[in-house]
Amino acid sequence: MTKNDILRSIKRASPTILTVLGAAGVIGTTILAVRATPKALQKIHEDSKEAHDGDPEAYTKLEAVQSAWVFYIPAAVTGVSTIACIFGANILNRRAQASLMSAYALLNENFGDYKSKLKELYGEEAHNRIIDELVKEDCEHVYLTNDGYSLDFDTNEEEKHLFYDSYSRRCFESTFSRVLQAEYHLNRNWCLGGGVSLSEFYEFLGLTPSSDEDDKLGWFASDGIGWIDFDHRTKTMDDGLEIYIIDFVFDPRLPEKGYDY
Repeated sequence: MTKNDILRSIKRASPTILTVLGAAGVIGTTILAVRATPKALQKIHEDSKEAHDGDPEAYTKLEAVQSAWVFYIPAAVTGVSTIACIFGANILNRRAQASLMSAYALLNENFGDYKSKLKELYGEEAHNRIIDELVKEDCEHVYLTNDGYSLDFDTNEEEKHLFYDSYSRRCFESTFSRVLQAEYHLNRNWCLGGGVSLSEFYEFLGLTPSSDEDDKLGWFASDGIGWIDFDHRTKTMDDGLEIYIIDFVFDPRLPEKGYDY
């Protein structure tokens, strides 16, 4: 391993290193303060005897500080260093998160461009064939995901079907009414608030977020779209199982800087 490799490894691990140092600093500060206290008390009592005719308990708060502060210098230095480590780790983590978000935004934008160009050059059918292959791959051994709150407007024991969300690549069981209501309520919230997150859509479907980014990704009034459209298709598997595919016409994206839902 070269010197540059070592430096890069240290740089990548610097938030963790600072966090560990901060934790150790908290313990060290406590130990140093505890050890300094008996010596400080002894000094306070000795100075009080000299200043108050032999009375070791006659000292004032100011006199106690003047007598004892020097014993707490190591603890104070360690405490300040600990605080610096904690703030340093926080700053580095924020920078790392900002870099990750920038990379994610670029990747998301590039994927959107790729998806649009694919449809432009080879048509909608090529895109659908790719999604169909992903459905076959992801649903070969079906794992149903439906473990959260969902809109429930079914009145007649409506039949459940197998759905596939092409964005998160998950299969889940639901009814046509619930899916349509989830899409409607997503658009309703978007029209009322000017922005909705991807996680809101998954909550309406009764799904947990597929990743931590679902709370950040979404659709916004600045996108210039009048409605968050969805494509719906049916894919019949080799064994005859029908899967209803939900595909976003407009993919969610990261918000502008400073935007909050």
